Amino acid sequence: MTKLWGLFWGFFKVGILGYGGGPGSISLIQVVTVDGYHWMTNDQFAEILAIGNALPGPIATKLAATIGYQVNGLLGAAAALLGVVLPSLVLMLGLYRILLIYRSNPYVAGLIRGVKPIVIVLLVLLVLELIPSTFPKDRWLVPALFFIGGFVALYWLKWPAVWVILASMAGGAWFLR
Repeated sequence: MTKLWGLFWGFFKVGILGYGGGPGSISLIQVVTVDGYHWMTNDQFAEILAIGNALPGPIATKLAATIGYQVNGLLGAAAALLGVVLPSLVLMLGLYRILLIYRSNPYVAGLIRGVKPIVIVLLVLLVLELIPSTFPKDRWLVPALFFIGGFVALYWLKWPAVWVILASMAGGAWFLR
């Protein structure tokens, strides 16, 4: 039980103090796991970090789950993952509650209306920035067909997004074999 508590508490501190997201948390995770609790060596941490960076998703949660699993199996993974996610979850729920209470306030309503177009612009800019690497000069046809097929399936055929993602994954795996 003390290992589970240590995993939860160590990663909870990372979740509270990890300012700047995952990359800012990596050094904290290293200090907690290598120097603080001595769950692994620096070499082992570097290997887990390299594998974690190769996988999609937030690095802090991947490291928490992997280290927790190595220390105490599935329960360790769950404890570490809960520890690193809980601070953000509590803060987000608290902010959501505050927004619900003050949503009729004209300043809050204006803030919410003002954020929507900013998020859309940021997403469009991200897509425009990623297009050159997504569609390489010599192999652009297949990714373009995947994009068009996914758009048609979502917009006109009204397929659920999950099925479009799974079909794209299967098609990509077949294409890259």
